[in-house]
Amino acid sequence: MRRRLGVAARIAQDRFAEVSHALHAISLSARPTSGAAYGGQALIDGVLMRGPSHIGVALRTADGGIAVTSEPIATGSIRRRLTRIPVLRGAVVLWETLALGSRWLLRSADVSAGDETQSSSSTGATIATLAITILIAVVIFNVLPAIAASAIVHALGSTDLLLERAIDGLLQVGILLGYLAAVGRSSDVDRTYRYHGAEHRAIHALENGEPLTRSALARWPTAHPRCGTEFLVVVILVSIVTFSLVGRLDPIPTVISRIAGIPLVAGLAYEILRLLGRFRTNPIARALAAPGIAVQRITTRKPDDGMHDIAIVALTAAIEAEGGVVPSGSERPTSRALQSLKAR
Repeated sequence: MRRRLGVAARIAQDRFAEVSHALHAISLSARPTSGAAYGGQALIDGVLMRGPSHIGVALRTADGGIAVTSEPIATGSIRRRLTRIPVLRGAVVLWETLALGSRWLLRSADVSAGDETQSSSSTGATIATLAITILIAVVIFNVLPAIAASAIVHALGSTDLLLERAIDGLLQVGILLGYLAAVGRSSDVDRTYRYHGAEHRAIHALENGEPLTRSALARWPTAHPRCGTEFLVVVILVSIVTFSLVGRLDPIPTVISRIAGIPLVAGLAYEILRLLGRFRTNPIARALAAPGIAVQRITTRKPDDGMHDIAIVALTAAIEAEGGVVPSGSERPTSRALQSLKAR
């Protein structure tokens, strides 16, 4: 049960704080030495690393070992065409990232519990759970702040729409930060935050041309400027501007507009991050990234060497799946292939 609660909390957190591990590969703040950009995601006792066309996954098994696998990221002609369309491609990547991350979160929980070849969730159940989780998260972190902001402004006797949107944004941030801090008190989510730190450290080492070793990773901070928490800041800013243009709405139209506006807000935020990624050293871009780095004081924590090993194995698997070369001098923690799921 504790594992499942940890999974649920992590999925809800991912919708807002980790929503863009695919954005790692596109917000090019620094090109890795291998010539391809890599991002990642913390799992339940594991790490998922993502390259341009493949992922590598390393999971801590119930017996204390490390199981590793890699797989190509599904692509098709329709998807390729959609990802060439500005704004729309952001919504496509958002859904793709949430689906991929949620699938592996659930699988990692099964592996951690000793069910390596059995899945506790069917594909249909996973999709339904993801859709419901996103809906609940949007209501709690987006719709309720909007309604509360409207009530506060009305109680103040004001009709200033900008004030209402500013209060809306502050409430979104306050609720989210409170949530992240609260769930971090759970031992399961605390471990996930520590794996998050290990994932960032491995990316730091790779991007700076260092070997993937425990000692090299330990020298780097657990925060990373391309973490999905930066996406959070941009989403809030875009929401304030976008919904200010919509104007003041009654409660029901507000709920509908906030839910229907998810693809638009995500798409605009995605394009802004792509632009900022090209000017990472610009003072304005650095200022916009600063709140995301600050939030990572909550969502990343100091990992141990075993967690570093998991991050190293996952990143190595992703690099080799892409046909790249792991930095010279990198460690090779003992691991085995992850067993395939049995047919249901």
